[in-house]
Amino acid sequence: MLKIPRQYWEATSQKIAWGHWFAFFNIIVAILIGSRYAFIADWPATLIGKVYFFLNILGHFSFIVFALYLLILFPLSFIIKNPYTFRAVGVVLSTIGLTLLLLDTEIFNRFHLHLSFLVWNILINPDNGDLARNWERFFVPMPLIFLIVMLFSRWAWEKLRSLERQKWIRKAAYFLMFCFIASHLLYAWADAYFYRPITVQKANLPLSYPMTARTFLEKNQLLNRDTYSEQVNSSGRVDAPYLNYPKQALRYSPHAASDEKPNILLINISGLRHDAIRAEDMPSLAAFRQQTLDFENAYSGGNNPNMALVGLFYGLNANYFDSLLSQRAPSVWIERMQQLQYQFGLFVTAPLKSPLYNRSLFQQQRLNFNGSNQQSTKQWLDWYQQQSDKVWFSYLQYDLLGVMANYPAQDPEAQQQYYRLQLQEIDRQLTQVLAGLQQKGLDNTVVIVTADQGYSYHTENNRNQNYFGRDRIQVPLLIALPQQTPQKISKISSQMDLVPTVMQQLFQVENPQQDYTQGNDLFDLQHSDDWVLVANQRWNVIVTANGEQYHIDSQGDYKEYNAQYQQIDSAKPPLALFLQLFNRDRNFLLD
Repeated sequence: MLKIPRQYWEATSQKIAWGHWFAFFNIIVAILIGSRYAFIADWPATLIGKVYFFLNILGHFSFIVFALYLLILFPLSFIIKNPYTFRAVGVVLSTIGLTLLLLDTEIFNRFHLHLSFLVWNILINPDNGDLARNWERFFVPMPLIFLIVMLFSRWAWEKLRSLERQKWIRKAAYFLMFCFIASHLLYAWADAYFYRPITVQKANLPLSYPMTARTFLEKNQLLNRDTYSEQVNSSGRVDAPYLNYPKQALRYSPHAASDEKPNILLINISGLRHDAIRAEDMPSLAAFRQQTLDFENAYSGGNNPNMALVGLFYGLNANYFDSLLSQRAPSVWIERMQQLQYQFGLFVTAPLKSPLYNRSLFQQQRLNFNGSNQQSTKQWLDWYQQQSDKVWFSYLQYDLLGVMANYPAQDPEAQQQYYRLQLQEIDRQLTQVLAGLQQKGLDNTVVIVTADQGYSYHTENNRNQNYFGRDRIQVPLLIALPQQTPQKISKISSQMDLVPTVMQQLFQVENPQQDYTQGNDLFDLQHSDDWVLVANQRWNVIVTANGEQYHIDSQGDYKEYNAQYQQIDSAKPPLALFLQLFNRDRNFLLD
């Protein structure tokens, strides 16, 4: 039987004891550095939220540091015989870890993201020379951190016998363990019962994956899954961050209130493909198209109707959907029309009502939900005939997606033929609407025709929540303005551009666009953006002018697709584009 010398066990025991104190020291330093997140993230407004923050930061960094000690340094105490070498390895690893944590706090301050391979590549990208030089300064404290850690390492080794007699350390360990367990239990409770002052802190700390207990609570009849899902659908995800929208109170030209305002009709044909407006299928809309500003390379803001509404009415990307729902935030466009006493006529054909309509977007207006496109047309015509000289805004939504979803055939050719029949029916409805408008004249009416999303003839694509093919996200965008020369505009554009266009061209807002939108004025053809953002609750998709797509999610996963939506290998991700995206993506979240 192999005998291990007693001297080896004593030396190993000494290294393990030193490792415990070294881990405790690193926990304290990590907590001190991590406290910076309190000044970056939105500070909780409630006492329970504040208590959770402190419990979380104490428990989280205690767990992370001690787990790293158990996984790396503890096994090395059996392998590395020389105590000096063992401590040197510990000092180097500690210095690297604490420096990366310091760097992560600044990344979170700048981008509201945590350090990942993709973010790291952006920071060191030589194409971003100024940025790379700015980030280099966060490695300046590295020698100081190394010196402090090295001094503690030596002091703890020399004072190890005295430190081992300290009894308060056990109480401190129990307290930190309590903080870790209590923070996860508190989050599980908050997640189940929609206590947002806690759940919005989910992504504040790096490597944070708080516990949820919905299945356990459901088994013990403390949570109803259907009720929970319904609440998520109606009021947004429980971890939706708080908004700062608009950033500043909006100011308008002194003459704006006295100027005559136009009527506005926004027609949203849900499911209308970008290539569907042809004379043989939609003669009325095709003829109307010749009288408009036709933005031929326009994209929806999201890959499903709910997400697209955020871009269409708020001028924000789809990542804000849950925050808009949870805070019931109104659109600056709708608010301005209410201030100007517009009359509203809102007619929606939808089998599934978007919660954004009632909860946030039109919370002060009456919506008419209809079961068929024909009924929506009839109600709109009745409403329109009742309008007097008061200025009005009307939203008329037709539904192609619901009709196609009920079509049983799976064959793409059969789907295409049936789709064309439905286009003809939609065109008949539009014929009545356009004829009604022309009876009263269009001299003071702006007509906008678009679609919240297109339609794919392949059923599996329509069912895929993360499908971003051009047939789904590229949409028509037609704008008819009084006394405006018809024109085809090929520059890439987004439905997010509609809000700044209306606010600047029709309502003369004086604020810079960055105060209230992420889009650009459609009439400003000189702006430098040659890409648009399409998103859902997982993916941010950059679409370039030539149709190429770059997909990135919050975890740093990355994919690239060509214009035919075929995934391709990307040897060099567009880091400069991603930097623009990170700078713009979360700029309306509360700091």
